[in-house]
Amino acid sequence: MRSYKIKDFENLFVIDFNKIDWKDLKVQPDERIELLIVEDESSFRELLKEILDTTDIYKIDTAENGKEGLNKYNEKRHDIVISDVMMDELTGIEMAESIIKINPHQKIFFVSSWLSQKQMVAKFEKQFTEGYFQFIDKPFDLKDFQNRIYLFINDSLSDIKFNVLDKSALERTMRALEPYQLLVLHREILNRCIYLSEVLLKKQYERENITNLFLNNKDYMQSVGCSYDEVYCRGNVCMNISPDCMTKKLKHQMEIMMGLIEEIHMHYKKSHKGEVN
Repeated sequence: MRSYKIKDFENLFVIDFNKIDWKDLKVQPDERIELLIVEDESSFRELLKEILDTTDIYKIDTAENGKEGLNKYNEKRHDIVISDVMMDELTGIEMAESIIKINPHQKIFFVSSWLSQKQMVAKFEKQFTEGYFQFIDKPFDLKDFQNRIYLFINDSLSDIKFNVLDKSALERTMRALEPYQLLVLHREILNRCIYLSEVLLKKQYERENITNLFLNNKDYMQSVGCSYDEVYCRGNVCMNISPDCMTKKLKHQMEIMMGLIEEIHMHYKKSHKGEVN
């Protein structure tokens, strides 16, 4: 029977932005992404809109066919277009041909069948290769679809992967994130703390237990430059908090959670010191 070394569990400490759940991200109304859904099947068009409307990330327009989609694109020049391929009046391929004449770098995400994919890749090899076009085949996982759409428009995030024990990698990552993206990373690290303690230590951590760690330091609120009292600021974000204060607060909390993860890692290494392959 094989016994395991600690290195076999290192993947549990890796955060991959492609697997982070972005659906609960909240973005200010004036910063939301302009998105156009072009789909001739009304029920599927409304399903896509409903899925993406569950987030506070997008301003969504819809069109019933490629002709209407092109007209609406000409009016707003959306950040991202989600389109079916086979449609009446103007197909998704014909619409895309017209759009890239207007903007060669326009991001278009096709939702259709595998046979359509072959046709599109042959037609738009340059756009697919350079990352301006993407494709998802029906049927698809809804969470994966939401993540892919968000990472498609924020492509600098899709390559981020780091071990949470690597503090310098975390710091580099945090410097590149907006405050609302830091909030998502904060939640991911909090969930990782809870998961690692349960899986590796067989110890149950509740969110409240970890949150209390943030307030053990009597100078905590001063250290993050927040003028509100501790009770008011117990959560991740308090009302009327400035972006700068929120960022400092989240970073400080993540440092505390990273210390907890390091303790979990060290404890697990010690308890499995004698194990061999």
